[in-house]
Amino acid sequence: MRCPTCGTDGSTGATSCLACGAALPEPAPTGDRRIVTALFADLVDYVRMLAEHDPEEVRARVTAALATMAAAIERVEGTREKFIGDAVFAVFGWPRAHDDDAVRAALAALAIRDGLAGGGPDEALEVRIGIATGEVVAAAGSPAADGDLRLTGEAITTAARIQSLARPGEILLDDATRQAARGRLALDPRGSVVLRGQSIPVEVHALRGEAGMGAWVPYPSAVPGPLVGRRRERSIIEAAIERIKRTGKGEVIALVGEAGMGKSRLLEAVAPIARDNGFAWTWTENVSYGRGEPYRWARQFAQAVADEHGTDSGSLVRQLLFTDDLSPEERRRFGGAIAAIARDAAFSGWEQEARDMPADPTEVAATLVEVASRYLDRLMATTGPRVVVVDDLHWLDPSSAGMVDLLVDRSIDQPWLILTTTRADDLPAWNGRARVRRIDLHGLAEPETARLATLVAQAAVDADGARDIHEWTGGNPLFVGETVRAFLEDGTLRRRDGLVALSGRGTSRLPVTLRAVLGARIDALPEAEREVLGVASVVGLTFRPGVVAALIERPLSSRTFDRLADAALIVPADDGHWRFAHALIHDAAYAGLLASRRRLLHGRVADQLEQRGAPTALGAIASHRVAAGDVARAVPLLREAAESALALGAAAEAAAFWRQAAELAQTDEPEAAAADRARADQAVDAIPLLREAAGLDPAAASPAPGPV
Repeated sequence: MRCPTCGTDGSTGATSCLACGAALPEPAPTGDRRIVTALFADLVDYVRMLAEHDPEEVRARVTAALATMAAAIERVEGTREKFIGDAVFAVFGWPRAHDDDAVRAALAALAIRDGLAGGGPDEALEVRIGIATGEVVAAAGSPAADGDLRLTGEAITTAARIQSLARPGEILLDDATRQAARGRLALDPRGSVVLRGQSIPVEVHALRGEAGMGAWVPYPSAVPGPLVGRRRERSIIEAAIERIKRTGKGEVIALVGEAGMGKSRLLEAVAPIARDNGFAWTWTENVSYGRGEPYRWARQFAQAVADEHGTDSGSLVRQLLFTDDLSPEERRRFGGAIAAIARDAAFSGWEQEARDMPADPTEVAATLVEVASRYLDRLMATTGPRVVVVDDLHWLDPSSAGMVDLLVDRSIDQPWLILTTTRADDLPAWNGRARVRRIDLHGLAEPETARLATLVAQAAVDADGARDIHEWTGGNPLFVGETVRAFLEDGTLRRRDGLVALSGRGTSRLPVTLRAVLGARIDALPEAEREVLGVASVVGLTFRPGVVAALIERPLSSRTFDRLADAALIVPADDGHWRFAHALIHDAAYAGLLASRRRLLHGRVADQLEQRGAPTALGAIASHRVAAGDVARAVPLLREAAESALALGAAAEAAAFWRQAAELAQTDEPEAAAADRARADQAVDAIPLLREAAGLDPAAASPAPGPV
C-alpha cells in the first residue's frame, strides 16, 4: 500500500506508514460479484446401498460415480467445488465466465445422468440434479487448494433445494437458468414452489435435453415477427442469392458483430427467400463448449445434409464417396479414416472399416482432407444451389477449420452461398479474398430501437423512453429486448395515456441474461484492464484516465484504454475523456464490484471532486457520498445541491435532491427531514410556473428522478 502523504510503499497489512507515520487508507476489498450457474448432483439410495452391500463395494461404486460426475463437469469447463458425501457441487462462471454457462451446466447434468445410467444392471446408478443461476460473491483468485471456491449467494442454496425436489433421474432448474440459456434447452414446466428458507416462489422446469439444432434463436430479443431493421444488410444477402442463381458462381458473406447484434436472426429472415429461389438451406452452428470435440462441425454438416435427404449421414457419405470410379486403395484409405472419426465420436456403421484405420494420426488427418474434398465435390455435382450457414464461426473446432476452408474454396465456382457469423476479434484468413464480402452489424438506429421496444412491450413506447433505451443499450437487439422485459417486470416501464413510458430507473437491475453476456466479455480481459473498467464504472458513464489512475493508485498506459476501446467496451469522448460504449456495459462492470469496494471508491471519487473545488460538482459529490454510505456528509451536500439547482431554475432537480436528503435524514433528523420534504413539494409546485416563464408547455413538466 502506497502512503498518500509521502509516497512510500508500506508493508502488507500495515495501518500506518513506516516512513512518516501517517495513517494508511483502508485496503481495497478483493473478489467480485458475478453471475454463476450452480449444480448439485446427489446419488439416489446411498443409504440403501450401504444396507444391502459391503461398505468397500459401496465406496468403490461411489468413488467411480463421483469421478464420472467430475469428468462431465470439467469437459464443459465447469469447476467442481467439492464432493459432499455422495453428492457433488459444481459452478459454471467462476473463475472464468462464459456467456453460455447455464447451457454448460445443463449439458454437464445430462452427461452425469447418462454416464451413471450407462453401466450394467449391477453398476447403473440414478442421480437427482438441481441447477440454479444467480449472483454470488466470489473470493479473488483461483480456486483454493482444498477445492473450496468460497462462493456466497442464493443461487447455491437454490440449486441444493431444487435438487431435493427432483425425482430419481430428474434434472430440475430454476427460471433464471431458463432465461440465461436463451432458448438452448428443451424444458417441461413444473410450476412454482416456495423453497425451504426462502419466501419468494421459484419457477421450476424439468430438463429434457438440448434444443434441436436450428430450432432456436441464439439471442431471441427480436421476438417472433418481422425482422426489425437490417434492410441494407438483408438486401445485400438477397442480391447475392439472385446473382448466384443467375451466374452459377458462388459467394461468401461474413456477418461480423458483437454478441446480441442479431446476426443469426438476420440469416433466419433470409431463409424463405433462399428456398423460394430453389436453394437448399443447410444450417450449422458452433458452440464454445464444442471446440474440444474433433471434427464436430464436419460431422454436424454431414448430418444436416443427410437430414435433407431423409437418411443418416453414414449412408449418404457412402453414397457420395464410394462410387465406381473410386479405386480399392482409395476406398480402403477413406473408410479407415472415417472409421477413426466414428470411433472417437462413438457412432456406429463403420465397424468393418475400422481394421483399416491408419496408425499414424498425421495420415488420418491428411486422408480426411481428401475425404472432405471428394465429399464436397460430389455433393456440389449431384445437388443444386445451396446456402450453407456456419453460425458462430469464432467457436469452430480447429480440426474442422480445413473443411470450412475447402467449402469456401469450392463454393466460388458453384451456385453456393456461404453465410458465416463471427465476432470482430476472430476473423478467418480468407476474409479478404475476392468474392468474400464482410458485413459489419452495428446497433439499431433509434427509430428501429423504438420499434423493437414496442414489439417486446406489446404497446408503443413513448419517445423519451425509446430514446433512453437506445442510449442505454446502444441499439443491440438482445440488450433492447432483455432491458424492456426487465423494465416491464420491475415497473420501470408503465402504461400511461395509452403509451408505455419510463417512470425512472432507480429500481431496475441488469437482467441475468445480460449480466452473463457482458460479464463474459469483461472476464475475457486481462486482470489489469478488468480493474480499470470496474473502477471507471464508479466514476460514471464518462471518465478521465487521470481520475481512474488516481483511484487505482498507479500510472496507466494509454494503451490500456485503447485496448478497452478495441474490445468495444469504451469509446473516446471530448477533451481527453472516455465513455462507456453504452450504459449496460457500465452497469455490468459496476455490478461486478463488491459493494464494499464500490463504497470505498465512491468515497475516493468524492474526495477528488471536493479537492478540485468545482461549484457545479455539488450534485455529483453528493451522489458519490450517498453511494459511499457517508450519510453525515451526504445530507448537507444534497441540501446545498438542491438550493443551487433551484437558484438556476432547475426545480425538478432541486426537488429530487431534497427528497433524497429527507429519506437519508428521516431516522436521525425527523424534523429536518420533514422540512426537506416540504421544500421538495414547493419546488414541484414551482415547476409549471418556471416552464411557462421559459416559454415551455407547463403540462409536460414532471419531477426528475433522484440522483443515482
